[in-house]
Amino acid sequence: MKKTLIALALLLAPLAMNAQQFAHFSLSDVMQALPDWRNAVTELTAIGDQYRADLQSMQDEINTKIEKYQKEVNEQTPVNIRERKEAEIRQLQERYEQAAQDNTNSYQQQQQQKMEPIQKKILDAVNTVARSGNYVYVIDKSAAQQNNMIINEAQSADVTSKIMDVLKITPEDIAAGKAFVAKMQQEAQQQSQGAAQQ
Repeated sequence: MKKTLIALALLLAPLAMNAQQFAHFSLSDVMQALPDWRNAVTELTAIGDQYRADLQSMQDEINTKIEKYQKEVNEQTPVNIRERKEAEIRQLQERYEQAAQDNTNSYQQQQQQKMEPIQKKILDAVNTVARSGNYVYVIDKSAAQQNNMIINEAQSADVTSKIMDVLKITPEDIAAGKAFVAKMQQEAQQQSQGAAQQ
């Protein structure tokens, strides 16, 4: 009897595995279609641009002071004047480094504040789809690839559109998201080309 039960369990195990449902989705597609994400990215871009402009202004001031120092200071310049001018340049450089660190910390905090609610909203939608579809796992395709996981898409359902339905994402939102990302990529490419030409 015991051998019969073990044999039956071994026979049914593959059937139980086949009954489990797996799903995958594209987090990037869902995220870029969300108006909240596009608004957050726009705000963060403006903040980043302002921080870069502030730092560039400080760097320009440092460069001007260094150029002035190089033109005005020579071997005949009294030591106390030379040391005072060098101290001014050092102070400006220290202020620049502190501002750069403060800006980085502030940007990271603001990024977390803006993105955390969006991530939670998406996670809640994924959980809703997982429960309603009775999926064992719902995996983001790009995260799987980054972790060297392979998804057999023939054995896994793509639930991206279901997640978008839960989030009430419209076809217009999807189109706006694609246009937004394309514009960001174009601007990034133009900036890198401009930097390469300088």
